[in-house]
Amino acid sequence: MKISTALPVAVSIILLFNPEGLATAIKASHRMSGFSEDNRHYIYLESSRNPVTEIPTAQIQIIDIENNACVRDGCLETEYDRKAYSTTNRAAEDDLLNKTSTLRHDLRLNRLKVGIQLPIIERKINRDYPPRSGITRSETVSFRVKEPTKPLFIRLDQKYIPSALSGGFSGAARTSMRLVINYNYYQLTLGDLNYYRDAVTNYAIREVRLSPNRDNIVVLIDMSHQMEEGILDTTFVQSFPLPQ
Repeated sequence: MKISTALPVAVSIILLFNPEGLATAIKASHRMSGFSEDNRHYIYLESSRNPVTEIPTAQIQIIDIENNACVRDGCLETEYDRKAYSTTNRAAEDDLLNKTSTLRHDLRLNRLKVGIQLPIIERKINRDYPPRSGITRSETVSFRVKEPTKPLFIRLDQKYIPSALSGGFSGAARTSMRLVINYNYYQLTLGDLNYYRDAVTNYAIREVRLSPNRDNIVVLIDMSHQMEEGILDTTFVQSFPLPQ
């Protein structure tokens, strides 16, 4: 078994097919997620199983919230060969938990705090960008945080380059994204519209969690990948301290 490092994009999934042969994206099984005891780090652990080879894949993300990045040796993914078809998903997850046991202890991630899922006030699809901006899709989601009169606004902008098969000039579809956060008269930008991820076709804000001390935010984003078999949905984790 080989364990590789991974960027904080995170979550493997499996792909199933309905009777008509249409691909259906199914998210990986979620085993563990939450904030550290000091509210400074966030962990996410999931696993999936390849429906053809039966080989499991587990992925763990340990995120430094203030820097919006994986901690050193904190984002890992299992890479098994074909002999691992009898390995269970839980065993794959345990491999990563064992690999990060010292790190999780040092970061106080053994007793997790779930945090607060922020209620969505409104989701709006933005259509007012001029063509020259390059932005092909944009959505703004507002969340209730502490006071109803001070909502958190998160705008997700993305630029999509279709594959040659879809009329574009690229071998594979590519998409870039950024988040623009507005809260309490403060604005923050995460991501870069000039950085494209290959085979990604779409991003969408799924969920936002507030740390128990109400100082930090974690954003879970659905990220759709173009594969030969269809579209796979993964999760991209972003984080930032909540402006005071």
